[in-house]
Amino acid sequence: MEEYVVKAQENGIGEIGFSDHMLIHESKCYPRMTPESIPAYVENFRRVKEKSQLPVKLGVEMDFIPGNAEKVREFVSKFPFDYVIGSVHFIGDWEIDNPDQAQEYLKRGIMQVYEEYFTLVKQLCASRVFNILAHPDLVKIFGYKPNCDFSYILSDVADTMAKADVCAEINMRGLARPCKEVYPSEQFLRILHAHGVHITFGSDAHEPDELGKGLNEGLRLAKKVGYTDACVFDHRKKRLERIA
Repeated sequence: MEEYVVKAQENGIGEIGFSDHMLIHESKCYPRMTPESIPAYVENFRRVKEKSQLPVKLGVEMDFIPGNAEKVREFVSKFPFDYVIGSVHFIGDWEIDNPDQAQEYLKRGIMQVYEEYFTLVKQLCASRVFNILAHPDLVKIFGYKPNCDFSYILSDVADTMAKADVCAEINMRGLARPCKEVYPSEQFLRILHAHGVHITFGSDAHEPDELGKGLNEGLRLAKKVGYTDACVFDHRKKRLERIA
């Protein structure tokens, strides 16, 4: 964590949040943080926060699986998180962002996959457990998109997010993925803005050198569609800050 704080200061970033990714259900996928490691994660964060001259926030990203929302709610209530990010990486047992399983998109049909993915996203938001929706259109990661208008699906998602007061993460990691664009797309972001959904920014940095990568592109896109503010969080409460 100390390395991230140093990198943030070098890059002129005014505030950062740590949101390691964990699962509370069994999975054979690539390793993620386990519930047992959270106390050490929180304690390490506290040590870093005490020494940091930069504002740092404690967060966590947790996968939404149908039926696990109350378990997540109970779990996160035990720790002093500033924000909780919800994400959808699984449709059933299928890990949608695993390149080794990318052929599943064509087997199932692109439109069907999009419908199933965004149905889960709506359930995530409607649970009112999470403050932020991670990479809102992760389903496009490998560049697969329906060859028809699916804006009605995006509008339905945006409506659910607005009613549940869930922020959308502008996530820059998509620029380095086969889709080669920010999550969410400009089309989706315009729909989110039209519905009054607030935003926050995430570089999804898995290494310190990735911190802030693509941030300028994310800011440019946000301002292009009309956003002037972004959310920051303290103890699960949000406030709006003007974006430069």
